[in-house]
Order: sequence, then structure tokens, then C-alpha cells
Amino acid sequence: MRMSQMMSPAAWAFLAFTAGCSLPEKKVYVPEPKPVKSAIEITALYYPGTEQMAEWDQVAQTLPGIKPLLGWYDEGNPEVIDWQIKWAVEHGISNFCVDWYWNQGVQRLDHWVKGYYKAHWRKHLKWYMMYANHNEPGAHSTEDQIRVTKFWIDTYFKTPEYYTIGGKPVVVYWDYDTLDRDFIDEAVKKGEALKPGEGVKRALAITEKLVKEAGLPGVCFIDMYHGWKYDPAKVDRAKAAGYEAQMIYNFDTIAWMMAPETRKPGDRPNHFSYDTVMAAVPKWWEMTSRDPKFPLWPIIPTGWNDIPRSFQDARVIYGRTPEKFKKVCEDCRRFCEQQGFNRVVIAPLNEWQEGSYIEPNEEFGFGMYDALRDAFCEKPAEGWPKNLVPADVGLGPYDYPPMRHLALTSWDFSKGMQGWYRNPYGTAYMRTVDGAMRFFRSGGGTKPAIRTRVQPFEASKFKTFTVRMRVTPSVRVPAKGSERMKLLWGTETTPVFSKDFVLTDANTAALPVQTDGDWHTVSVPLTANPNWTGRVNEIWFDPVNLNAAYVDIQWMRFEAD
Repeated sequence: MRMSQMMSPAAWAFLAFTAGCSLPEKKVYVPEPKPVKSAIEITALYYPGTEQMAEWDQVAQTLPGIKPLLGWYDEGNPEVIDWQIKWAVEHGISNFCVDWYWNQGVQRLDHWVKGYYKAHWRKHLKWYMMYANHNEPGAHSTEDQIRVTKFWIDTYFKTPEYYTIGGKPVVVYWDYDTLDRDFIDEAVKKGEALKPGEGVKRALAITEKLVKEAGLPGVCFIDMYHGWKYDPAKVDRAKAAGYEAQMIYNFDTIAWMMAPETRKPGDRPNHFSYDTVMAAVPKWWEMTSRDPKFPLWPIIPTGWNDIPRSFQDARVIYGRTPEKFKKVCEDCRRFCEQQGFNRVVIAPLNEWQEGSYIEPNEEFGFGMYDALRDAFCEKPAEGWPKNLVPADVGLGPYDYPPMRHLALTSWDFSKGMQGWYRNPYGTAYMRTVDGAMRFFRSGGGTKPAIRTRVQPFEASKFKTFTVRMRVTPSVRVPAKGSERMKLLWGTETTPVFSKDFVLTDANTAALPVQTDGDWHTVSVPLTANPNWTGRVNEIWFDPVNLNAAYVDIQWMRFEAD
């Protein structure tokens, strides 16, 4: 019997089957941070130095074991930054002091800040800038100071995420001397004579005036202290110029000088134990705490190993462990409680190329972060937040695409850099201008300026390397007449880096170079070097061994004749 025959007409119903209505799929994302409390504010110096895989590549080539738990990560990715925010605030860090670059209106390495303002959890972590003003001579001026200040006001200072002290946005200046020098030189051109220190004072006063006119209470200026030892005169001059405090970026050279009793057999100024740092830094805190009204914020040093940048000239602080780092943190907390300091500086958080880092990584896991948290923070009743990694919630990886190895043996820069990258220790910036590569050669000695990795080619096919370029020395660092250009190459059998991280200088060709600011075509003979053989896969080029020089390259190529 059919069902319809068993039911009265009044009970009949009609069913219609339609396409299902799906609920919106919940997007998996970085879990919301659970900040932990610290009675002492923890600020961390952050270096946004990996805007592309090329910067990570030097770390991966030399110290692969320190790879971050976020991978060789895309530093401008807001999701990556949300993980950084989560991990930082769950271990007591409340703000980042971010290296910030401006050179007469040209910005670089600002990818992290741009990504931060798109991050979902940015409300949990504030930031402020460390103006890395180690620019070429003459870059600072009244006009530029007005321009950069207006940029700060319009872009950062009025955002709720920007860190303030007493309602005043905080700005750290890297280089007192450069700022002072340029403003003194500008005054001379106007017929004025400023004394040392008056240049800095004038620059800061310009910014202070504009910020107050914009409705803010002023600026809290912080001076970055530099030196091999503590010099009270440097404190006094910063205070007189208008700064309100000082900080120090790293502690490697000072540690060696301050704790000679800890040196072990074989230690030397560029290779010593983290035990030396542990013994020296309490002496530094005591020495620099003479004026509570003008503090030098206590530093918590994170070590040093700059093999990825300095190669055979590297300074290595060995033997760092989470346990030793925790001891430094505990000592620092006790010092702050005794002296009444309410702020400390992690210096730095993530200088991967310099080996100064505590951000979670394959070497230590969360060990360094946990050490900081355990030393400074109040454990919640429910326990510490769990140390999650992206894979725990189905996210990541965040690695940049691999560095491109182009099949090129000639470059004309008509379409960007064509696979060339700067060596951060040798070149301040790179860009194309009027069809030429342009950069400022900021370092000399053994650190080549630019590099590329290419698809292997047979060295035997080429006899010379020819470049069309001009080199213009800075007015403050004139040429001495003994400048040279240098080409260095790596092959499949003889890599650029030896097992001891030494640049293979045997694979080089060099030639004197003119530095008169005019265009010259220079050819470097290659076949005279018996190591010009095999399949070349990496090239480093140093157009001049002169510190502070402007370089333009129209083209360069390997030639058969």
C-alpha cells in the first residue's frame, strides 16, 4: 500500500529538494594572542632586514641551523607579523623598536611596518622607530627634517599603534654625529657658525615645533649610544641637545673590554664566550645608571655571530644557551627593581644576519622566549599560553620563493636589477635610475657590494668581465688613488663560501679603477687566474674598495674576446 493511501488529504505534504545552503566556512587564522603581564616594560629592537629571499640566502648558506620557526619568512606578510605579535606578547614583549630608513625621501626596508598596519592583532603590540640615519654626508637638512617630520605626523604619530611615553611619540636616532655634522655644514653655507651639538639641537627643535603644531604634546627623542666604553660626555651632549634617554643597540664590543677576567684560552676580540657577556653586562648597567632622570635603558644582549655578512672577518660570541640568557634576564630584573628602572631593551630580537636573535628558531625552539618570559612575567593562574607554531593550526609555511638563479651572463638593467642583490654590509641601497643600477657603497674592505646567483655556465667560454660604470667618491671620504674593483665567483666545485665561511679569494680578479665621477668602461681579465674554470653559479662584484662612494652601472657582461 502506498503511503498516500494511508494518509488523509489533510495530512498530505509536498517535499521539495533544493541545492543546500552552506554556512560560511570559518577561515583558519593565527589564534588571538594572550598577553602576559610584566611589571617591567620589555621593548625589543627589531631589524626588518629580510625583504626578499636574497637576504635569507646568505644565512641559509652559512648558518642553516638557525632557521626561524616561521621559515625563511616573508617579513611583510601580515599573517607572519600576527605570529610575531602573538609570540612576543605571550612572552612579555609589549613593543618593538623598528629600524626605519629614510634618505632624503627615499625609503627602504619599510615592508615590515607596512605589513604591521595590515596585521589583525596589531592592537596587542605597539611599535616605534629607530631612525637608522646612517646616510651619506649632506642627507640631513632643514628642508629634509621638515619633510620627514610631516611624513611621521601624517603616517604614524596619530595612529593608536604608535608607541608613546607621556603621550609623546617616541623616536630613536641612530647617529648623533651625522645629524649634527650636516646641520652644522648647512649653517656654514648660510653664513652661520654652530658649535658641536647645536646642529642636533636645531634638527630636533624643528621636529618638536611641527609635532606640537599638529596637536601632539611633542616628541620623546632617544639617543642611540655608541662607543667601546662608557663616556659620560656622550650622555651630557645628548641631554643638552634635547634627548630624553639613551639606549644601546648591541653589546658585543663593549663586553670584550669590560670582562677580561672571563676570557678563555683561544678567545680574542672577534671570538669569545657568551660568559663574557654575562659577566660584563651587570657592570654596564651599574656604570650607566648614574642619572635616573636621563636613563640609559638597561640592555639585555642577545649575542653576536655575523658570519652571514662578514664572512672571515666575522665576530662570533659562542656558547649562548637559553639557560645563560635566562640568567642575564633574571639579573636585569633584579637590577631594575633595585634601581627603580621600569623599562628594558632586548637588543636585538631578530638580527639574523648578525647572529643577534631570540625569535623562535630551529636552534633553540622557544627556549629564549621562554627564558625571557619566566624571568620577567607573572604566570597566569591557568598557566602560560601554549607555544603554538603555524603547523599546529594548519597554517604556513611562509617562506619567500627561492632566490632566482637566472640564465644570464650579461646585464643592462633595462628591467630592474636582473637578479643582482645588495650585500647589506657593503651597500646601503640599490635602485635603477635612468636605465642604470645605482647604489651607495657604504662599506669597504673584504665585503663585496653586490651579488647574484645564476644558472651554471662554463667559465671556459669567457675571457673577460667588462663593466660600464662611474664611481663618485663622497666629499667626506675622498679617493686615495689606490682604489680597485674586484670580481669574485663561485663554482659547483669551489663555492663562494669555504667550510670555514671564508670567501674564496682565490676565485677573484681585480683591477685598478678610476673614481673621478665620469663614465668608464673597464675590462677585467679572467683567464690569468687558473681558478677561472668549471661551471660558475655565483658572482660577487665590488666596483670599488672605497667607503662612502656613489656607484652607477649601465651594463656589465662576460665576454668571449
